[in-house]
This record gives sequence, C-alpha cells and structure tokens, in this order.
Amino acid sequence: MPASGKSTLGRMLAAQLGTTFIDLDKEIVKEEGLEITEIFSSKGEKYFRELERRCLAGLLNRNEGYVLATGGGAPCFFDNMEQMNNHGTTIFINVPVEDLHNKLKKKGTQKRPLLKDVQRDDLYTALQNKFLERKKYYDQSKICVDQDLGEVVNRLNQIIFAIKRLEEKSN
Repeated sequence: MPASGKSTLGRMLAAQLGTTFIDLDKEIVKEEGLEITEIFSSKGEKYFRELERRCLAGLLNRNEGYVLATGGGAPCFFDNMEQMNNHGTTIFINVPVEDLHNKLKKKGTQKRPLLKDVQRDDLYTALQNKFLERKKYYDQSKICVDQDLGEVVNRLNQIIFAIKRLEEKSN
C-alpha cells in the first residue's frame, strides 16, 4: 500500500543483506524520463501499468541478487505477483489503514497519482477501498508481516537472520 514503508524498509533489508536496493518507480522514471505523476496525467494508468510490467520483467531477469520495492499497485496487474513469486521472496508489509492514513495526512498525496485528487476527508475511505481491492494480490506474498511499522522492522530483522542462516547452510 502507499506509505507502508516499502522503500525505507527495502533499503534497510538490502543494507543488512549486503545487496543492492532497487525502487521500481525510480527505474520507471529513469526509463521514461518523466515523473510517475506526469506519466499518469499525460499517458494514463494503462500506459503506466504496461511500462511498469516491462520494467519489472527486466529486473526479474537479472542474475544478481537485490531487494526490490515496487509500487503498491504493481502486484495487482497482469501476472506480476506470480512472476515476482517465481523469481524471489515477496514480502507484504501489512500496515493498518489507519497508520497509512495518518502518515499520508502529514506527508500529502500530491505525488501519489491514484490519491492526489482525493479530498482530505475522503482519504481514509479511499485507502480502505484500495486495500480491499488489492489484498487478494498482497496475500499471495511468500511472507506477510502483520504489524505496525516498528514491529515490521523487528520482523524484517528476523527474516534477515533466517535468510543468512539458509545461505550459510547452502555454502
């Protein structure tokens, strides 16, 4: 979901694993030469989702390890979630909608194309509806973390420890 901490936690996870962090939205911006909001406004969501799919497919075919943060909608289109699961370990950061709402009220929604026109009083309902639409895709993740952000960090540290142990056993 938007504002769930995907990029922040992804950077932390990559640092702990000693690997590269990649933000899918930043890769899309590099490829297209436009900000995400500009792509949505000038070319539409359909174009963006196809571009997102193409960039994701290119990243999934890389041979080296990395941690990837996708946009919140990426798992919900085409066969993206299936492809991500086939190529790596997916993690759903299930932050309560109320926490997302509070964070977005402070930070604003102008850089979030699907929320930028939502009135402040309607933000909670919009987030709740988006969560309900997307949950069936998010639930396909290999790992679901169902806590507040502080607990997510603790859980990620446990996951990192488990991954490192598995790597040690395979060497």
